[in-house]
Amino acid sequence: MQCINRAHMVNAIAFLLFMLFLSQSVYAQAPLKPAQEAYAKAQTAWEKGEWETALGLCDEALKIDKRSKEVWQLKGQIYWQMKNYKMALKSYQDYLKIDPKSALVWVNLSATFFELEQYKSMEESYAKAKEIDPKYPPLYQSMGVNYLKMGNYEEANKAFATLEEMGENSIYYLWTKRVLQIINSNYAPAENWKVNPDSYQTVLDLSDPAKTGYLVMLTSSVGTSFKFSGSSDNPFKYAPNFDVWNGTMIFDKKGEGLLTNGTHFRYRSISGDTLTIEEGVITNWRLDLTSKKCFLLTQ
Repeated sequence: MQCINRAHMVNAIAFLLFMLFLSQSVYAQAPLKPAQEAYAKAQTAWEKGEWETALGLCDEALKIDKRSKEVWQLKGQIYWQMKNYKMALKSYQDYLKIDPKSALVWVNLSATFFELEQYKSMEESYAKAKEIDPKYPPLYQSMGVNYLKMGNYEEANKAFATLEEMGENSIYYLWTKRVLQIINSNYAPAENWKVNPDSYQTVLDLSDPAKTGYLVMLTSSVGTSFKFSGSSDNPFKYAPNFDVWNGTMIFDKKGEGLLTNGTHFRYRSISGDTLTIEEGVITNWRLDLTSKKCFLLTQ
């Protein structure tokens, strides 16, 4: 009896394994569902840069299955690349109606709100993403870059610092540190530290802002300097939203890329619903303002 039962068991296991193999073979050969097939074609078209074709295939897929999250995400991505931010926004919002727990899509939504200059909504969406996944690196990368563009350098610095704690390095972290040395006295060299820019070796003398990117990207050895001319109407870009002209940038142990006395500056900063534009001349690494304008943003 024991031998018969064991034989039956072996046969049963063999039969189950055969059925499992058969079902997998049939599944592998089964065609994709129409919505999945349209989505796969849309993704292929998108990867080829055929954006209009991809959007048409996305619409075809959504006619079959309106709750296809992947299709809404792809539509949002395509519209974003086409700079049609209103349609990208709608696509991401439709995704979140189906699945409000995607940190990725909340981050994409935030970036879209930024492009639409809806900054309060941007911050609310970042907060949602952070609530869902507080250890999501793309969240802090996106926050840092957009806050940097907004001239909100403190918040940008916090975001990049968090990103670095997660083991993700960003060149923008260095940018924010260097800008904070200029706009925030807590980061600047001591007021009693004096320097003569003429004692530094000038390695660059810049005269055409159109041929120069962000000056904050430039590095050099200690004891050297860059001089730049320009004007209020045609300034150099030190960093996003931070313009400079007629000044000197020195490299010293106190800090890299420090703007010295007499350098003219102008920067715009967005916080909440207010845009502030400040202009003046730097005096010993502190902003000496000559004008300040505030504007209420329409959200």
